[in-house]
Amino acid sequence: MSKLNDWTKVDKEGNINVPDYLDPLIYKFELQMRLYKSSGKNEIKTICDMIYIAEKFFNSPKK
Repeated sequence: MSKLNDWTKVDKEGNINVPDYLDPLIYKFELQMRLYKSSGKNEIKTICDMIYIAEKFFNSPKK
């Protein structure tokens, strides 16, 4: 089993180097967080939506 690199570390400039293949998922999560903050959406519902998005992301055929 391969070991995952911890890419969540913040560099000296305050940036996180997200792997390219996760960019689409990050953007979708970012949108969900914005919707949650601006709409008063239920926190648990938001988390479930995000997990569903991740499930679809990782189970969709790769292009």
